[in-house]
Amino acid sequence: MQSPIKLIKTYASFVKIAHTVFALPFALVGMMAAFAVPTDFVYMLPGPDGVGMTHGSFDQHVPWLWTILLLILLCMVGARSFAMAVNRILDRKIDAKNPRTAVRELPSGAMSLTQAWVFATGMAVLYFGTCWVLGPVVMMLSPIPIALMLLYPLTKRFTWLCHCVLGASLGLAPVGAWVAVRGLTSIHGKVAGLMPLIAELLGEAPYGTGGPPLGWGTVALGWHAVSEPLPWLLGGAVVLWVAGFDVIYALQDDEFDREHRLHSIPARFGRRGALWISRGMHAGSASLFFAFVWFLTHPAPVGGMDTRQYTEVANWVWAAPGVMLVGMLYQHSLVKADNLKRVNLAFFTVNGAISMAFGAVFLLAWLLA
Repeated sequence: MQSPIKLIKTYASFVKIAHTVFALPFALVGMMAAFAVPTDFVYMLPGPDGVGMTHGSFDQHVPWLWTILLLILLCMVGARSFAMAVNRILDRKIDAKNPRTAVRELPSGAMSLTQAWVFATGMAVLYFGTCWVLGPVVMMLSPIPIALMLLYPLTKRFTWLCHCVLGASLGLAPVGAWVAVRGLTSIHGKVAGLMPLIAELLGEAPYGTGGPPLGWGTVALGWHAVSEPLPWLLGGAVVLWVAGFDVIYALQDDEFDREHRLHSIPARFGRRGALWISRGMHAGSASLFFAFVWFLTHPAPVGGMDTRQYTEVANWVWAAPGVMLVGMLYQHSLVKADNLKRVNLAFFTVNGAISMAFGAVFLLAWLLA
């Protein structure tokens, strides 16, 4: 029987916990942007002597809550761990045939299939439970990223666009975080769901501090948060970034994929063609990262009014997409069609570093605004 510490290491390796750096920083950036960008929050209060209604706004930004950060982190852990576990379960027979992946926990026998399913079930409960706490909008949308994550290991059986499916599943992270912040539905000034109760248990006021409380008849964004374009620009940038570096990573298995009739861009277009496709994806990704920051710093008037209140980020937030561009250029300099020795450096080290740097720059630009 494994010791608790060794068991934790086994599960962490099973779901590649270190690869969390590919999605988590962007989820947190999506969350920070949702707090930083002006909203359509307005309030309506009874007029003088209770006659008529008066309209007003507090600071036109969603007030900060540590509760939201905690719930988003739990949501990310649950979603990614569940999807990764099921991915490993579905691919265990293929992994056993590939010398590079035969050492993974299921094909090597380090973990039983029952253990894997129990772990996956627990992570699913964590994910959907957290989404439920975040409110009805998030809960209704919660199956979508999970469906994409579960689809990814199956797409390798029938389409070379599998890399894009992986990218889409991670690209929804910043969109989901944005909706978690701005998708709260309000009825007569009270946020629906359990989120306010959790906030109170953690010692926070339901709406944070720094302005008048939301009053009777509050209008919150609700479903409108899903249609706002800003998080989709960031999500699209992440989609192409992930798909591009997954193509690079798949170069290692092009011969194995052809032999076992698995689909990937390197298996379909060859190494040179795959590298050009990856470069194109990363060019598109860089463009979307810069577009995201441009629209972030140039928001439209809120609620049809010129509020004169703009995004709460410093101008040097422009360094964030610059970091991503430099990192993507560098990783392409490391990998050649006839030399794959530095694929792991390009895949994990470089991408992990630039994603964390992107998040760090954005955090500082937000905090110091």
